[in-house]
Amino acid sequence: MAPKTTLYVGGLVPEVTPQLLTAAFAPFGDVLSVDVPRDFKTGQMKGFGFVTFRLREDAEEALYNMNNAELLSRTLSLSWSAAEKDHKHNEAVWKGERWLKEHGGGAGEGEAGDLKDAKPIE
Repeated sequence: MAPKTTLYVGGLVPEVTPQLLTAAFAPFGDVLSVDVPRDFKTGQMKGFGFVTFRLREDAEEALYNMNNAELLSRTLSLSWSAAEKDHKHNEAVWKGERWLKEHGGGAGEGEAGDLKDAKPIE
């Protein structure tokens, strides 16, 4: 398993941009990516972001130095990000026909069927 290099950054004000976050974390090492999620409906920034470094040592240095630091008059809260998701699929695994055939107890297309014999996902 690859070492974690992505930090969760909480406590961001709405004015924070990916460029600003990159500039704030660049002194600690090579920043590969910055993500500042926005609410789908409103377009407003959600108040947190993710910063990915090339090296774990750089991410550790940023975590040590930037946790509880201030950015635009707000105190930041940093931690290691949760496990990275598999972005190969654009929909839930149980929506696919293959999953229904394997785990849906013989149900027809689009039906859940009798799940008493369904196997847990491993």
